[in-house]
Amino acid sequence: MQHLSTILCLLFSITISAQSTSFLPTKKAIADLDDMVQAIEDIHYNPYFLISQDSFQRYKSCVYGNFDQDSISIKEFVVAGKKLTAALSGGHTGFYWENDQLSQQKKAFHFVPFTGTLNAQNQFVVSRSAVPEIKVGAVIEHINGRAATDLFREAMTYIGGIENFKKAYVEDVFPAYLFYNDALQPPYTIQLAQPEKTIEIAGLEAKKTSDWLYAEQPTENYTFEILDGNIGVIGYNSCQNMKAFKRFLKATFQTIEEEKIDQLIIDIRQNGGGNSGLNDRLLAYLTPKSYRQMSGRYWKVSDQAKSFYTSKIVYRLMFGRSFMKEYTSAESGSVIEKVRADDDLTVNKTPKNEYTGKHCFLIGPRTFSSANMLADAIKTYDLSTLIGETTGELTNDFGEQLMITLPYSQATLYVSSTYDIGANGNPDLFQAVEPDIQSEDALETAIEWLQEN
Repeated sequence: MQHLSTILCLLFSITISAQSTSFLPTKKAIADLDDMVQAIEDIHYNPYFLISQDSFQRYKSCVYGNFDQDSISIKEFVVAGKKLTAALSGGHTGFYWENDQLSQQKKAFHFVPFTGTLNAQNQFVVSRSAVPEIKVGAVIEHINGRAATDLFREAMTYIGGIENFKKAYVEDVFPAYLFYNDALQPPYTIQLAQPEKTIEIAGLEAKKTSDWLYAEQPTENYTFEILDGNIGVIGYNSCQNMKAFKRFLKATFQTIEEEKIDQLIIDIRQNGGGNSGLNDRLLAYLTPKSYRQMSGRYWKVSDQAKSFYTSKIVYRLMFGRSFMKEYTSAESGSVIEKVRADDDLTVNKTPKNEYTGKHCFLIGPRTFSSANMLADAIKTYDLSTLIGETTGELTNDFGEQLMITLPYSQATLYVSSTYDIGANGNPDLFQAVEPDIQSEDALETAIEWLQEN
């Protein structure tokens, strides 16, 4: 663990030099960050799951040691908050990167017009580009003299969670994360390895960057299309809005029956979660088997969580009056364990237009939270076939976010308050969901699998 803190310290020391128009007095910045760490310790079930408390304290001292004595930029403060929270447990706990004091700077900034990822040879490979000079598949060695691989890995330290989730997340937002590195200012000198040449680029305006960056992101929570006449594809992109999802499922499976579709693909590669109850509604159409998505939940009791839960009616409705009374009466710092018996399984009522054909699910590193719970249930109880890449979350992970506002910076912090045990029921099992069929081109592989089986 000491080795990890040393690496994090070195990564932080090369982050940014404060050249910003928005500043925060250093004493107030440190006070907010100290409050942030204290809140995580109070609320989180196990904040030091990835790093020891001693190692984290050394890392935090290293972060503070890079601050100017009088004031630091808001950018530097945001980076510090993100790196400190990322060093602690899980992808559900994090420091929100937006800040109203940075809005004008972002509007005036010109962003790098490409994103990419690291390949098996530790090269930065362009996966999307907004300019013709830089092609998809190009290998970039340096940006303004700095190694592109180092910039990407530094950005990965801004976010918590397992490695493949962080890698996928940074690929999605790489240009936005580079905004927080004041040592990397436009215009950009891009050194390509293949072909070997140097390109000068002014950068992309903020609005154009936003439009381009999110152009390929799903705009609808769920979609349905028919391929090759008899293969149905459900894009299940978010576990949101139960009523709308029920309507979608009813209409979709009626169409599937009318069109006599007997091959079905459900794509959850872009699903970042939401309400896991929607998963039960979907599985009811696909399988008569009983299963569970989660075998238990350990609730960390804290004053902050009591206040947060009781202030929002949605939690009272979701958790129930009896549990809310139990939680608010419990001593802060204690843990309430809610564990399901092995035979306490979900048995769905069979809906009209039940599907009886072949089906499979597509998963990947962006399959997260409630979508990861769905993949876990499918894998554990053999409800379908999983095709694609490893999911972006452990089957046992931390959930139920609380939102905290820090007093001086008004920055937003999200903290997990529970430890959720996956379908397997082993609280000490630390693994993501592996596909039954590994493939980087999951959709094509799924079509071939359906046609061959």
